[in-house]
Amino acid sequence: MTALPTGDALFEEASAWYFRLQAEDVTPAELDAFAAWLGQGQAQDDAWQEVQAMLGGLREPARVIRRAEQAAWRKPARRWACAAAVLLAVGLTVQNTPWLDRLRADYATGTGESRTVELADGSQLQLNTDSAVQVRISGGERQIRLLRGEGFFNVTKDPARPFVVQSGDGWVKVVGTQFSVARRDAQTRVQVAQGKVQVSAGSGEPVYLEPGRAVEYQAQRLADVHGFDPASGFAWRQRQLVFRQQPLSEVVSELNRYWPGKTLVLGEALRNRVVSGVFEIDKPDAVIKALEYTLNLHAEHYTPYLLVLREGKAS
Repeated sequence: MTALPTGDALFEEASAWYFRLQAEDVTPAELDAFAAWLGQGQAQDDAWQEVQAMLGGLREPARVIRRAEQAAWRKPARRWACAAAVLLAVGLTVQNTPWLDRLRADYATGTGESRTVELADGSQLQLNTDSAVQVRISGGERQIRLLRGEGFFNVTKDPARPFVVQSGDGWVKVVGTQFSVARRDAQTRVQVAQGKVQVSAGSGEPVYLEPGRAVEYQAQRLADVHGFDPASGFAWRQRQLVFRQQPLSEVVSELNRYWPGKTLVLGEALRNRVVSGVFEIDKPDAVIKALEYTLNLHAEHYTPYLLVLREGKAS
């Protein structure tokens, strides 16, 4: 491996903790271990802050973590609250923490995973990477809440029970159709494969989407309806990603959603280089080699969790 940028092995330890704390299966014991590691001294605290400055996404941690009682984790009703309290104690943002969403979810996937489930009404739900949903289906309602990530819905027709997907500050309403809903931070995107979909946000008038049409919304406001390429928009369902004349920065941002760790691109010129291609989600090494070859760049592993792309070939 390439030498660490700081020349300090603590950077690698801090990097490992950074990604471990965002994993879906982190345990209370690991939270305690992180607190103990962070409390060893100023060097650990400095390394942690350096990792955060490079990778972003977490607030500054406190120096002391309050230990959660192990018994509380055996009770589902209290488990989420205790987990949230522990994360707040170390300064992690609750709303951006994948495993907390998974504690609340009925169905979820980890990084790089895809999962298809049949719901009680016969509808099918396919979850993309790092996704979580809550499901409520009964004799009088069919409601889905998308907590994070993306889902593709193949809805059975039932005019008496509209199928409603809530994501962020808006919702999608259908009777029977095929569509996807993707939540990225504060924005939600809806794309339609078959049938007709009603999308609402805030108090404004809803919009209606037909096959090949999409819309985004955030802050209770709908954007303009536009077309999209289903071959690209739904490629993840076949474990592929399709890019057509997109900047490398956008390509890497999307790849980061499917692979553990983080890939960074150094240099504005390289970030703006255009990429086109069809990539296999499950073959990250092949994807990186293809980018190295076509864009004349070099990939350097600084830790098992951090890959940096830079101009030029390896020296």
